[in-house]
Amino acid sequence: MLAPGRKAMAYRRRMGFLENMRSVWPTPHQAGGRTWVFVPYDRLNDRIGPLAKLKPEEAGLILIESHAKGRNRPYHKKKVLVVLSNMRHFALEQKARGVMVAFRNAPESYGEQLLAVQQELGIDTIHTALPAERELRKDLEAAVAAGLRLDVVADDAWLSTPEDWEAVFGSGKAARGRQYLMEKFYRHMRKKTGLLMTPTGSFVGGKLSFDEENRRPYKGEVPVPTRPTFAPDAITLELIDWLSGNGIESIGTFEGFDLPCTAEDCATFWQFALAELLPHFGPFEDAMSSREPMMFHSAISALMNVSRLLPREIVADVAAGYEGMTVPLASAEGFIRQIVGWREFVRHMHNATDGYRTIEQSPDPPENLHAHEYSHLLVKNRNPAAPDQPARPSALDAHLPLPPAYWGVRSGMFCLDTATGQVMQQGWSHHILRLMVLSNLATLCGFSPRELTDWFWVAYVDAYDWVVEPNVLGMATFADGGLTATKPYVSGAAYIDRMSDYCGKCALNPKKSTGPGSCPFTALYWTFMERHQDLLGSNQRMRMPFATLRKKTSEEREALRERAARAIGQLERGEIVD
Repeated sequence: MLAPGRKAMAYRRRMGFLENMRSVWPTPHQAGGRTWVFVPYDRLNDRIGPLAKLKPEEAGLILIESHAKGRNRPYHKKKVLVVLSNMRHFALEQKARGVMVAFRNAPESYGEQLLAVQQELGIDTIHTALPAERELRKDLEAAVAAGLRLDVVADDAWLSTPEDWEAVFGSGKAARGRQYLMEKFYRHMRKKTGLLMTPTGSFVGGKLSFDEENRRPYKGEVPVPTRPTFAPDAITLELIDWLSGNGIESIGTFEGFDLPCTAEDCATFWQFALAELLPHFGPFEDAMSSREPMMFHSAISALMNVSRLLPREIVADVAAGYEGMTVPLASAEGFIRQIVGWREFVRHMHNATDGYRTIEQSPDPPENLHAHEYSHLLVKNRNPAAPDQPARPSALDAHLPLPPAYWGVRSGMFCLDTATGQVMQQGWSHHILRLMVLSNLATLCGFSPRELTDWFWVAYVDAYDWVVEPNVLGMATFADGGLTATKPYVSGAAYIDRMSDYCGKCALNPKKSTGPGSCPFTALYWTFMERHQDLLGSNQRMRMPFATLRKKTSEEREALRERAARAIGQLERGEIVD
């Protein structure tokens, strides 16, 4: 068997993918007989958008790889690979259907390349669905201003519409002082879709959510099935070879890449999850395990966010699994809630806040740009003079630079090192590690919400602006001041100890809150509460912890402050926390 590098070379000698695409580039005469559709990098499906309404022999498909997008930020290698390999396979799948394909790879932005294609092929109007990412919408708006003729229709990949949002929360931009809770939107969407609803219009099982049944720790009582893997084919190997030498900065590794990149393999990946993982998903949804890092999570988010798997089909399959008694109600409802509820909710939240720009901003200090050797990875393309700045809310006044531990530098905190190690290797972790380890620690320490957001954006294979900004600036860090959450999602060591096997493998003791060898999470938690009691003290959901805080003596508080300060300092310096 050829080594991966030799496989890629052999494929290129026959005819590489881009050479193949250039050989079938249409002439203006050929292009004139087709309706041309631009399909973005995150809508790789012929069952949605303008492409779905055309017969193959009527359709022309424009697909673009933009070096400018890659240079915006140092995306995880596996993120770039799963997007581009799926795009290239999608091009060949559509070509096999009889769709004419114009595939372009160039340094310019998507909008600039679309304008060039339109001019070269003499296309009167290019059709597309409204892009999911604000970043791409702005890119195309600039191209339209420069002369691109673009017909934009609603994006039917979503399960909800702006009218659904307005029916629940009203119209207008969101601003601090109002509260937008996912539960209200989820309730509306369950009724609209009819998912897990009785014939009389009530919720199956008698209630909207079974979240309280999704919180069991994992003790190995149910074996986690071995997931299917998909070895890189010649197209993917060629991409790895090209991406390794194109000079565009990235993080993580290509090693071990085994995600599906064809339509058939993506479907196989989902069917395995539906049959083997979903039946046990619900009870262990919030569990963390060093032995089984992916647990029973489907891990389809990267594929769904590029539309290889469609949300409407996924939730229909899960509902059918419940009806067929192969997926228990708590598992089915918990999974559907993540898609019909939270995923749709955050997309609208992002739009309603213009990417969180409409709420009060609190920029980080300039010195964060040079805090340590990894800082440039988050700010490499952030021009302070650019008119369209990223959102920088920080209701908790958190502005410390994100420490080296998030880039894989060992901290000595087993939970943190496990989470960041998994992310650097896979570009993925399930939602509780994201929320209750990575984001919890950042919130307790006072690390910058903007920097944490940018880290998630580059580090995760499923991260796009519409999902990462509201998730991190909203629920995960409370940077929006409670726009999307009734209280900060913070906890001490007890939660991590209860929901994982991490603490038993750590040199730091979760039952000890101060002094050498204590787990800093607990000290960080109480000093966080103390620091923000003016802002959060009247929050009814935090009444009990504040009552406990008031009972602590001045000596106890001082010891907690010392422990917390020591841990934060060690993290900032990239040292082992002891």
